[in-house]
Amino acid sequence: MTAQETHDEDEIIIFEGRFSWWAAWCMMIWVICFIMSTVAMVLSTRGSAFDIVSEEISFIKELNPPYGPEDQPNADATMREINQMFRYKLPQTALFYSLAAASLGLFTVSYFTSYMLLEDQGSKRVIDIGLVIAKGVQVYFERTTPVIIFFLFCGAWYVGVTAGISALICFVAGAILNLISARTGVRVTVQGQTRLAHALSHELFDALQIGIRTGSIGGLLATSLALGGMAGMWLIIRDTVSLSGFGSGAAIVSFYLRVGGGIFSKGADIGADLVGEIEEHRQEEDHRVFLLQQSMAELEAERKERLKKGMEGDDQDMMEKLRRMEVEMQDIASQLHPIDFLDAVGENINDVSGTCADLFESMVLILSTCAIIGTKGSPVPHFNSGLPFWIVATGKIGCSLVAYYCHVHERFTSRQIRWSLRFNLFSVIVVVQVVQILISFQEFLAGTIDFTRFWHFCVISLMGQLAPEIVVLFAEYFTSTDYAPVRSLALNADLGVVQVVLQGFGQGFLSTSLPAGLMIVCVVLTWQMESHYGLVLLSASSVSGTGFQGGIASYGAIATNAHKIVHLTTYHSMTRHRANICAALGDSTAHAGNMVSAVNAFSAVFNVALTLLAQTYTAMDMSYMQVTGAILSNHSQAGLVTGVVLTFLFCANTMIACLDTSKAFQKYCKESKAVSRIDKLPFPQSHIKPLKTLTRYGTIMSTRMVFSPMINTLAVPLIGGYILGVKGLLFLISGSNVLILCLSILLINSGQSWVSARKFVLFGLLKDVDGQVIGPESVHNRNLLIGESIGGPMEDTTGPAMNNFIKFVAVFAFVTGGPAALYDETPENTWFLGFLVIIGSTSMVAFSKVGLTLLLRVVSQLMERRRLRQAYEDGEVPEDIAAQEDDDDDFDLHF
Repeated sequence: MTAQETHDEDEIIIFEGRFSWWAAWCMMIWVICFIMSTVAMVLSTRGSAFDIVSEEISFIKELNPPYGPEDQPNADATMREINQMFRYKLPQTALFYSLAAASLGLFTVSYFTSYMLLEDQGSKRVIDIGLVIAKGVQVYFERTTPVIIFFLFCGAWYVGVTAGISALICFVAGAILNLISARTGVRVTVQGQTRLAHALSHELFDALQIGIRTGSIGGLLATSLALGGMAGMWLIIRDTVSLSGFGSGAAIVSFYLRVGGGIFSKGADIGADLVGEIEEHRQEEDHRVFLLQQSMAELEAERKERLKKGMEGDDQDMMEKLRRMEVEMQDIASQLHPIDFLDAVGENINDVSGTCADLFESMVLILSTCAIIGTKGSPVPHFNSGLPFWIVATGKIGCSLVAYYCHVHERFTSRQIRWSLRFNLFSVIVVVQVVQILISFQEFLAGTIDFTRFWHFCVISLMGQLAPEIVVLFAEYFTSTDYAPVRSLALNADLGVVQVVLQGFGQGFLSTSLPAGLMIVCVVLTWQMESHYGLVLLSASSVSGTGFQGGIASYGAIATNAHKIVHLTTYHSMTRHRANICAALGDSTAHAGNMVSAVNAFSAVFNVALTLLAQTYTAMDMSYMQVTGAILSNHSQAGLVTGVVLTFLFCANTMIACLDTSKAFQKYCKESKAVSRIDKLPFPQSHIKPLKTLTRYGTIMSTRMVFSPMINTLAVPLIGGYILGVKGLLFLISGSNVLILCLSILLINSGQSWVSARKFVLFGLLKDVDGQVIGPESVHNRNLLIGESIGGPMEDTTGPAMNNFIKFVAVFAFVTGGPAALYDETPENTWFLGFLVIIGSTSMVAFSKVGLTLLLRVVSQLMERRRLRQAYEDGEVPEDIAAQEDDDDDFDLHF
């Protein structure tokens, strides 16, 4: 279906949206699930539901659970003993409430999907560009999904052998749900980019609603499946330790999508910069952006001057002048090299699927440790294990509701819109605090907690909610064009590349001070108030707003690609102006998502490490709460050093992988005819096949490159546990966690500051002492471009991937050191196994660098022979087959 718009006597065909029966059916299903969960929750509050009782090993010596059941394993004992079994009632009301909240979140996802698909898709040129990007994303997931399944199969085998069938079931559930959320989120996002690009030609308000709602699909889907999956699996499995398997499966999917997607994305981006014809076009486009911004500024100044003098005139007069500025549109998109669209593919893969998977992983790790400590390490298992679910579920409901609307006006700047989004998040914080206070106060009235613990819970939960947003605010000060640090970086860029690089790093180092100090203060205060359970509550509160934060982070990729589409399809000044605002907002929200991920990873790993401590020393019939000075030894000091070394090794692995991938892309584009646009075909057919070939090549390259970081990550807990023992492993994780928090923020903020400083120049906001605008042809822009190229892998790959690295290390350490019990307290009997791991991991890295290349080449050659045989049987012309064979041989030579 199409609609027609007329503009300046030229008829433009606009393709309408479509109705999705699938989304409609999903809405009905989730409404039914919400009603059923709510009914079950109400029945449980009235005592009419079936009591679900679980049996666990206690971490502490405490009275039997106040809510029963009375029938305990040791009928004569009135106390729970350390490392002895006890029974408790599951927090059914909190879990059913979580299922209802997850159902509401999934209903919102289905509604937003239907809403987005019904919006106009745009003109044919807009749809064509969106089709090219969608084909690239489709090919990427077709090639990577089998590899992820292979890793999951290996992980499932290990978890099943070491941790049992219950953990294996949780592992499979976590992996499947995480993969579904990532794939669905990115697939819907691709559909929303063209609709946002078209909506930008009308009003900023409508465009932003489409963008935010489309981004929220990924964020809400990931967190809803994480919350609902954890609550459902606990009701079914009834074993908190087995829930760690849920996080293990999610960690493998998250690690591959974030690290592999980052290597693919930045490798393609840098590789495109190295191809000459693309760089020439980008410089030309930068100049166009600069001229546009100058014209917009002059017209706005003219309008203000007219109003100041009291002269007649309104916005319509300005719009007429803007229309006269337009020139006849040239089909730039059809002249681009196909690799120039690959960065848009990478944006979706890295910033949407990677973000969704990362949020899913953090939430399930935090909820699983909340369940373990809340039951096994707390005096009131029913309440203490349920309170984190109350907090996260209420946050889920709040995030679902505030995503429906964002206050914005046509004249809003990106900074004003960002504060409007922040107000939505503050609304979620208020709602969560109200529910948390009511639930805790009810428990205080019941007499199971005293008033001191009541107000401790209130303070801790508020700190947990505010900490991520304070970190984001401080990071934005150093990375936004609205503040002095980025403006200073742009102004001083004429002093040389050294100045740009050193100032960017200097501001990055400075930007880590408050976040690191804030998290240390929160942890120390929380530990003093409520020790380990306080940290559990702190981390649960920090992820209560993750659904909305993840949604606006995904919006960043949508806005970036919509901005690209707009600049390839129209010179309409107001459309480009709105696209620039949305893109600037998207940079800020995507950066905020990375900051939130860093904070969540820090909290999750801290909890996993302490849970491993409790699990290990409980098995020795010791109270882990009293393990203080005894744990400090030469092994723990060695663990700190080892953690630092292995962390930097991972950084080197990811950065080198990005550079190797970019060089491979450059060489392949220059030497292979298969990736050049097909001149005899119209756009987009001229670009689809070359882009698919590039994506297949990049997918194989990134798969090969991700082997080394993954082997590095898997080896870390084994090396630490075998060579240093549990003491050294705990300090390895804790020391690496603090280091990674600071290093991740440093890399992300430094990279983003260079990007923002260059945009400050491109948008015509930088002026010299005489008030003259400094444009894209200046030395400032050239030097900042080098800084942006340096910061790209740091900001989008290594920085965010480090959070996945430490989470993967922590959860794998817990599985191997907790249920599997592979490590001793001291390494006298296991140290030689650690050296075997070093030898084995080094050999596997060598194979991934050399042997895997040969293996991939042989496989690709076999597949090509099969394709040629099939083509011959289908009657294709021999000359055409020979030409294709030459191209594909070219493909093989680049592995």
